Amino acid sequence: MIKHSIFSEHTQKAVACASAVFRSHPFFMSNYRWCRELLLKRKDPEQAAKAAELGIRHGEMLNLDAYMLPVVYIDWMLPEVFEDFRNQEIPERIFLESLKDIEIWIKVYRKYHEDRAGLDQIEWVFRSICGQVRRFGSLQFEEVTYEFPFLIYKNRNTGEYRALACHGLKVDQDGYFSGTNGRELSRESETYLRFQDGTVTGFSPDLKQGVLDMEKSVTLHLPDWELELAPGEKAVTVHIPEGADLSPDKIDLALEAAKEYYEGSLLVCDSWLLDPHLEFILPEKSRIISFMERFYKLPFKADRPQILERVMGFDCSMEKPEHYPCSTSLQTSLKKYLLEEKEMFTTAGFLPWK
Repeated sequence: MIKHSIFSEHTQKAVACASAVFRSHPFFMSNYRWCRELLLKRKDPEQAAKAAELGIRHGEMLNLDAYMLPVVYIDWMLPEVFEDFRNQEIPERIFLESLKDIEIWIKVYRKYHEDRAGLDQIEWVFRSICGQVRRFGSLQFEEVTYEFPFLIYKNRNTGEYRALACHGLKVDQDGYFSGTNGRELSRESETYLRFQDGTVTGFSPDLKQGVLDMEKSVTLHLPDWELELAPGEKAVTVHIPEGADLSPDKIDLALEAAKEYYEGSLLVCDSWLLDPHLEFILPEKSRIISFMERFYKLPFKADRPQILERVMGFDCSMEKPEHYPCSTSLQTSLKKYLLEEKEMFTTAGFLPWK
């Protein structure tokens, strides 16, 4: 049996009210059984989320508190979810840590919906429910298909890492992928990757700054370099939940705890927390800076920098930084930086951890 509720008292009260309502409608019981099948049996959080979203649409037609539907479904599934974790020999503390993210996103929903409980980040939360995303202390981990368009090599003699961009990528004048942040394009280059006579030649990013150097290509002699990771291979990605303690000792503990459950020598990540420009808005000894500096950086194409939604709020507009409300020192520093017409970036990276 589960010894602790994963929900806050506020959410528990909302679940108690909504649960009886949804149980009284045959449609929602049928919809729940299908969501449960997709999520717990087939381990398909994407399709389960689509089914739940259709349930939400049906709830809206009936003028019900529709966005409580996925929260109620999760509450109904919890005993089986816990049993599934236990069958995988995952300790109860990891089960409870992994499901903390649900209440985090319910809290975000309340912030933008007049303090009403609900959930709209359904697929992401369902990935935790079916065990794809697990939390160990300060960090979450997930097995994924590696998709960053870079081959990552390690020197067999020195241990040095180099990354080479895949073929045919469009790169702007500053070394970012064309279209990143919607920035203007004054010059564009294209990457290539050539294998010939035991060598590979291409363009390598500055692994500290996360930008591509398109001025000159790099040639690696393959007998000296081992390919550690390439697009299409299995990888482990790390996610950073809201409110996580990023102090070095807590990060070390999280990485060490996760090693028992995952294979691979590299972790990958994309986040605002990897942006080297954080050095311009945070103190040098900041925990965020310490975390950012652990990673080798790669450019990442995003329409807008993730830091806006995560620091300023999901309703934040790129076009009007002068209107940003500020209640924290980070918000104040970020607003000042952006008003000086400077940029922040969502950044990808990799971290050796075994």
